Amino acid sequence: MVGIPIFLFLLIHINLSSTTTTLVKHHCQVEPYTETIYLQNCRSQPIKIDTTRCRGQCYSEDLLIYDWQNAPTHYRHKRHLFCCSPTNTEAQEIRVTCENENEPQTVKYRFVISCECKPCNDRCTE
Repeated sequence: MVGIPIFLFLLIHINLSSTTTTLVKHHCQVEPYTETIYLQNCRSQPIKIDTTRCRGQCYSEDLLIYDWQNAPTHYRHKRHLFCCSPTNTEAQEIRVTCENENEPQTVKYRFVISCECKPCNDRCTE
């Protein structure tokens, strides 16, 4: 009976080690969108900013690695997480004059130029 669990372990281990992971490139790109903001002194007047953001999907996986010496669970997770994130941004600003003020205010924001899949933080729990 001891031979069967060892055989299953070897079979699982051989299958896991012979699998090759192919990184699939997913669609991650710059997308235009309109951001609506409300300034402190312009609450009655929303400001619309035409800007860009990163949007898309990136390759991620969570592998369950069996480790028979790791008691009590005998397994652990190995994660490869990638997020669609900006690689290049540019500072932008617009001047806004509120209805109850004479002087215009400057609103600064970041304009995304390019995006790519980057490793992101592991926020998952085991």
